[in-house]
Amino acid sequence: MILFTLDIDWASEEVIRDTLSLFEDAGVKATLFATHQSETLQNCDKNLFEVGIHPNFNGVLNGNGGNLNQVLDDLLAIYPDAKGARSHSLTQSGPILNGYKDKGLVYEVNHFIPYHNNLKPFYLWNGLIRIPFNWEDDYHFALNKGFKDYEIDFTLPGFNVLNFHPVHVFANTETYDRYLQFRFDINKYEELKPFQNKTGVPGTRDILIDAINYVKSNEINTFTLSEVVGMIESDLEGMTFSKANHRTTDHKFLQQ
Repeated sequence: MILFTLDIDWASEEVIRDTLSLFEDAGVKATLFATHQSETLQNCDKNLFEVGIHPNFNGVLNGNGGNLNQVLDDLLAIYPDAKGARSHSLTQSGPILNGYKDKGLVYEVNHFIPYHNNLKPFYLWNGLIRIPFNWEDDYHFALNKGFKDYEIDFTLPGFNVLNFHPVHVFANTETYDRYLQFRFDINKYEELKPFQNKTGVPGTRDILIDAINYVKSNEINTFTLSEVVGMIESDLEGMTFSKANHRTTDHKFLQQ
């Protein structure tokens, strides 16, 4: 099972629409973690997209004001139907996890286990479901890895949760050096355009399109994370995924 997630990270409306269009055109589902108010997210096709929250606790930690509850309340006021969260910077703590639970969230996706196979969700002490993820675009280019290969064996049991950022999809980021050129303009559409990777070297957009094309051509069903939680919360131990049409096939796109 291949599950797609997106950390919005204050992207402009144009950039968000650009990324969502890739999923819309293919009819592939994704879970979106929102950082700010966005008409595109609020009006997106709920048959394809689930909107969770991507709270930024960095200001709380460095003493720049605010508190945990305020950060959560501000985002949940915009997205009251959110069921899950992934913190910006993957910030984790007991109070944050309890805050998620107290605000009515069901799952969180902060546990990053890069390139590992056979991921399994599990319950935390407070009843939240923790869903690990095993691939992220910025981690991949930070390690100077090429974007022809996810370096994950998708044929093994379990599921794989891939995380993308619209700004890197739009820029087709392939190296950390490219990111450094536009890092202060991530929410500015016009300023980003000159930094798009048009070198012919595969980047974030290319590898995302490869994965989307792969699940479509092999008729592999995709799901939002809330849908996955619904499948497994009564049987986390067995991981039966009885409702999923999970086909094991030749992953040629990983070897291109």
